[in-house]
Amino acid sequence: MKSDLSLELYDKYFKLKNRIIEVELKNHLLLTGKFIGFFRGNTTYISKWHLVEANVLLGLDAFGFVVGKIINQKDIFKIRFLEDNSIMNF
Repeated sequence: MKSDLSLELYDKYFKLKNRIIEVELKNHLLLTGKFIGFFRGNTTYISKWHLVEANVLLGLDAFGFVVGKIINQKDIFKIRFLEDNSIMNF
């Protein structure tokens, strides 16, 4: 599998100490939170991300259901990293 922007995002994101980010989707929806998981892809390194609010420790509620949002990698327009205020465009 060749390298792609999802792998670069993975490398940058998991090197940060403050992992709170702003994600802008292609439909201009702005989400703030942190990634706590991802799904491996067939053609890309990562196909989907699990985004939750910044104060959530575990991505499950009391009944075992997933909280937060599952975001397709292809739907991400840009990400702003709050730690260093850098932006990654897709």
